[in-house]
Amino acid sequence: MRPSKSELILVIAALLCGRAAAASDAAPVVPAGNLPASQIFEKVRENYASLSSYSDQGKISTTMDGVVITTEFTTRLARPNLYRIEWDRYANPPSSTDNTAIRGTWSSGAGDYVQTGLGMLRQPSRDIGFAKVAASSSAGLVAVPGMFFDAQGSGQPAETINLDRLADDKVNNIECYHLVGELASGETNSFWIGKRDFLIHQFRTDVSPKVMTAALGGLTGQVWEPMNDFHGFSSIEMFTNIVVNKQFSRADFVPSFPLFTRSVYP
Repeated sequence: MRPSKSELILVIAALLCGRAAAASDAAPVVPAGNLPASQIFEKVRENYASLSSYSDQGKISTTMDGVVITTEFTTRLARPNLYRIEWDRYANPPSSTDNTAIRGTWSSGAGDYVQTGLGMLRQPSRDIGFAKVAASSSAGLVAVPGMFFDAQGSGQPAETINLDRLADDKVNNIECYHLVGELASGETNSFWIGKRDFLIHQFRTDVSPKVMTAALGGLTGQVWEPMNDFHGFSSIEMFTNIVVNKQFSRADFVPSFPLFTRSVYP
């Protein structure tokens, strides 16, 4: 039995839901060296934990079986629990008739909310909202927010295991460490981490046909044929215009797009 395109998209959503320019002068400068992957990643976690605020602009390119979907987004984070993540399209299949433009998740101090094509819904917690964003966007969008807030939940980037350090690389002319590892569910995560600021400048997720076949079986309880002619799923998330430790007000976390609700969901 072969899965339909919509079933494959559900698998990607389940996987993502079940598992998230140069830095400003305020970013810490750490000398580059011949550090092992585990030590680099620990420095990244410590660095995000030390920041009082973070903002960026970015773009995600998602590829599945030759189809590419591009999503642009902005991120704004501040402690203890203020955030606003907005993106310009819902990663539905190309045949989707849902035309609502900007989506987002936010908290301006009065609860945690997500707005997608189903309208605005209050979430039980920030981490649950982040998980829904990961599923609905077909890409993390919450990789950096998850690191900043140390979000809890299976599949967060901080849970990447078996990390290896590859050859150093550049992202937008920024010298980066290049690390690769995997999640317990089988996805491969790759990180491009600035040598000077220990911030993530690019993040990639790859899901192989084998992993998707196994996930589809677990999701449906059926046995599926190997998808030998399917080329898997990947997303590349790039972060630009990064600014850290800027002072924000609560008003900076109010959504910039119109809010709407639906009384009857499809």
